[in-house]
Amino acid sequence: MTALPKGERFVNSLRTHGDTIRLAPEHATHVWTVRVQAEPVWDAVRVAVIPATRVGEVKRAAMAALMPDADDLDGYVVKLRGFLVDESSSLDGVGALDGSTFIIVTRRKRPVR
Repeated sequence: MTALPKGERFVNSLRTHGDTIRLAPEHATHVWTVRVQAEPVWDAVRVAVIPATRVGEVKRAAMAALMPDADDLDGYVVKLRGFLVDESSSLDGVGALDGSTFIIVTRRKRPVR
């Protein structure tokens, strides 16, 4: 069993894809690790951020890793605890915490056949 990087929460390591994406500056002292799951591909990544990071930045970085062929970023929305969040807001502004999980889903529901 491999050890988690220092300061990383166990929940963020569950079913994640690749290395941690770092959006936090190298000199940042208060770094959070959030988990971002993309519903269309059912995969997730870890993202190292600071609380002031914008939700939209996290979305773009996660989608680049999980869905690099997605051409319409506006066709997807971000949810936290089941609620749609404003992508122009900061992570702490939408109520996220260190260890939070964001879900990226398609903007429009697709019919089930």
